[in-house]
Amino acid sequence: MNLKKTAIFLMALICHLALIAQESYSLSGTVISEGDAIPLAGVSVVIKGTTTGVVTDFDGNYEIDVVEGNVLQFSYLGFVSQEITYNGQQTLDVSMASDSQLLDETVVIGYGTRKKSHLTGAVSSVVNEDLDQLPVARVDDALVGQISGVNIQATDGQAGAAPTIRIRGTGSLTGSSAPLIVVDGLVVDNDFLGSLDMSEVASFDVLKDAASAAIYGSRGGNGVILITTKQGKEGKTVFSYQGYSGYKEARQSDAYYFSVAETSAAELAATGELSPRTQYIQAIGIDRDWQDDIFDGGLIQNHSLSARGGTENTKFSISLGYLHDEGVLLTDDYKRYNLRLKLDTKVSDKFRFGGNLAPSYTDTRRFDGSTHDILRQPPWLPIYHDENTIQFVDRNVYPDVEVGDYAVQRHFDNYDLFGDGTLIDISDTSNTNPAAKVLERDRNDYKFKVFGNFYADYEIMDDLNLRTTLSGDYQHTMRDRWQGVLASRNGASDASYNVENERAIHIASETYLTYDKTFGEHEFDAVAGITFEQWDYEGSYSLGTGYTSDLIRTLSAATVASEIDSWIYDERFQSYFARLNWAYADKYLASFSYRRDGSSVFGSDSKYGDFPAISLGWDIAEENFLKDNDFLSSFKFRVSYGFTGNKDLDTNSDIIDLYPSLPLLGPSSATIGGAVQPAFVALNIANPDLQWERSQEVNPGLDFGFFKNRITGSVDYYKRTSDQLLLFNPISASTGFRNALVNIGEVENSGVEVELRTRNFANANFGWNTTILASRNKNELTDFADSNGQIGLVDDKRAAEWINLEGQPISSFYGWVVDRDIPRELRERPYFPIGAEAQDVYVKDLNGDGVIDDDDKTILGNPYPDLIWSLTNEFRVGNLDISFLFQGSHGAEVRNMGDQYIFNHFNSGADFDPAITPDQDFIREKIFTDDIVQDASYVALRNVNIGYNIPVEVTGKLGLKSLRVYAAGQNLKYWTADDYTGFNPESIDNTSPTTYGYQRAGSPIFRTISIGINADF
Repeated sequence: MNLKKTAIFLMALICHLALIAQESYSLSGTVISEGDAIPLAGVSVVIKGTTTGVVTDFDGNYEIDVVEGNVLQFSYLGFVSQEITYNGQQTLDVSMASDSQLLDETVVIGYGTRKKSHLTGAVSSVVNEDLDQLPVARVDDALVGQISGVNIQATDGQAGAAPTIRIRGTGSLTGSSAPLIVVDGLVVDNDFLGSLDMSEVASFDVLKDAASAAIYGSRGGNGVILITTKQGKEGKTVFSYQGYSGYKEARQSDAYYFSVAETSAAELAATGELSPRTQYIQAIGIDRDWQDDIFDGGLIQNHSLSARGGTENTKFSISLGYLHDEGVLLTDDYKRYNLRLKLDTKVSDKFRFGGNLAPSYTDTRRFDGSTHDILRQPPWLPIYHDENTIQFVDRNVYPDVEVGDYAVQRHFDNYDLFGDGTLIDISDTSNTNPAAKVLERDRNDYKFKVFGNFYADYEIMDDLNLRTTLSGDYQHTMRDRWQGVLASRNGASDASYNVENERAIHIASETYLTYDKTFGEHEFDAVAGITFEQWDYEGSYSLGTGYTSDLIRTLSAATVASEIDSWIYDERFQSYFARLNWAYADKYLASFSYRRDGSSVFGSDSKYGDFPAISLGWDIAEENFLKDNDFLSSFKFRVSYGFTGNKDLDTNSDIIDLYPSLPLLGPSSATIGGAVQPAFVALNIANPDLQWERSQEVNPGLDFGFFKNRITGSVDYYKRTSDQLLLFNPISASTGFRNALVNIGEVENSGVEVELRTRNFANANFGWNTTILASRNKNELTDFADSNGQIGLVDDKRAAEWINLEGQPISSFYGWVVDRDIPRELRERPYFPIGAEAQDVYVKDLNGDGVIDDDDKTILGNPYPDLIWSLTNEFRVGNLDISFLFQGSHGAEVRNMGDQYIFNHFNSGADFDPAITPDQDFIREKIFTDDIVQDASYVALRNVNIGYNIPVEVTGKLGLKSLRVYAAGQNLKYWTADDYTGFNPESIDNTSPTTYGYQRAGSPIFRTISIGINADF
């Protein structure tokens, strides 16, 4: 046999052997429940990496064709899934253990973890399974609708802007109501979440009740959000790429759309003719919607590359991320670059250490303008002059205007439309072009941040460990703002450039002992330790004016340095804490915690505060008479009571926020002997007794699971009373001040939270899960001391009123109730300006005395929702999965001052004609009535995700471990109340808690459509 024939024979033999090796076999078996040996019907038996599978019959039997080496996956609701490799056997019987994963799942609770089944407080957890597929710039944006009792509002629509987060309502009047944020054990500010990449987040754990948050003492009064980042795993290094690209567009307002054509048609239909003004506007030939120009939309893209792996003793994780969000507002742009390194090393059986380092940089160009100011401009106004519009310019007043220059309304005045010498004016403001206000300004934020921590853990003896950590973060923020020569009606005299630099260093040291021991059916774990923290702040601000051109944008080019300022602040913090958790037979549960905090913020007589808590639980399903039933998997009653605090003031003065108990002086000047001399003035009245705001909360709750945890959920009732509130209380004017900061006042938040999760269906080819969340909160001001009934304003020029009244929510809208509108036929110029409305309205005489005065004012509503809910459904069909989340809020209202701007309430010509209008004593401005108090309820299709996991036989050929492609949508549908006129009912201006709910049209909510891939290799 020659060599060629020999080769052919060997190849044929190898192919034949390969075919024999790939010969399929029929495998059968029975699946039973471990312990009671009951056959399990409906168990999914699938060949891993394929869609090939069967389901066991009523007697637990199955039969499937397999090839040697196939991995079989056995899965069933309520039981632990198994993977078994087929090795040529004819039968394979499987015993499945009851799924204790839900019971043994651990959650982060601050300075440790605890079994979910042993929790006695209100703690909610979200694991990042697909949150990183949502096209959002910040990780907190992804939590919308994920946790009951947590209200996340998109109050600022700019790219990269932080949402407003409230856990169980607002509990402070002068302090912050934002939750505490803890990342990998280090307390960070809310802005820090803008530097995190969602692909690096492993889980969120939210401590909602006081007993859970008391371990954070004086900073836990508004709830705590714990974020755990991903770490390396033992095994071969896995490289991952996650990325998506999408497009964002703003939700526009139909109410704020004004058309020259529609207004002209309405005028013609009502009067039978068009006024000279209307004819002139038609002649200009422009009919624009300014919303199209200001809400220009943009792209968003995110890319993350990571490597994770390690050995038994050393595990590592490294990732690099980039995000670019162009936002939906004109000039809006946000870029983020981030790196994260994480290492954990076991040196010996008793000693291990590790740490992580995470630098990031963000570059933000902000929308430097206001939506209401731009959208109040008429639709006939062009952005730039062209060959057509230039002919209408009044050359007597504006001889130098050329084609390509910004158009302003005054350019179009004094025009002889009919050639008869009659001059027509159509302007209603002397402002510059609205686009120029944005395009000729350049406002930027540049932020560099470094987060890092190091830990060492030593096992002193069995079950007793000593852990010490050193953590810190550094932030440098530079802000600059250029206002160009063309950005203002005043031209060069308003041109300016300012630069602000801020640096902050936060160092934290923690040392604590942990003890974890089981005695028979008793389980104990305890922690006790001490922490030290310090913050150091420094900054400077400079403003230059006197620029004559836009060519050189530096401070050195300014002719006048109009403002120069600098500051240095610091803060110190020291704490002692301890906690003991106990569980007996998995059914009787208890937790006790205590924290003592000391802060440099408060007075010499009140440097320290104490925050104890206790919580108890009883899982009745673990009792012998219920333990083996098939209906009740868990039924845990729990109750908690504890104290937390709030130390974060927000008085709009950093020096008062950090040193409120001390007598403070600020720089000023005085004229002595005809000369101006430097001087100092008092900023506050010292109060050495100032201390923490305190919250005490009781929270009974129920956790349940039915049908082997096929249905799980919880119900919580809470009542949180926040007292010792830091308030500016009125004092005698003889002191030189109108008020002083004291601990007085009380706010109560009470409500109900419900979580329901169901696994509706699951087999080899189809699965369906549902999650329903709902929460209701009632906010009540129960003690406001001498300030009870005070009337508050946001803007003196537009003095709409708020009232802070005991027995009502903290912030309530106040004013007159609308009776009826003023008829159009009574208005002086009903069709000019386009879109204008009368600024006045008839109001009701509530007390019936025939006079409209302050006695007819009443509470008009409040900005706090009565009900927040979400509904999530997840479907799986083979390798295809679909999920969608609806989320809604009901009962809140906003005072939308944007109507006054956009509907031109300022324009007296659009108001009533005093010569023919009756009952003028019953007319008041709309801004003082409920006319602009609007229903802020909404229902949104928040998230939609459609994904497909490429089969392993395909990814294997590509050299990949796994590959997923998906499309995602956010806010694809967004329904608002009929009377809401703005762009986003969630958008609230940043005012004080006593005047909350103020909106000037707001920044828009946006919808996003994106596509992405996740690949492991």
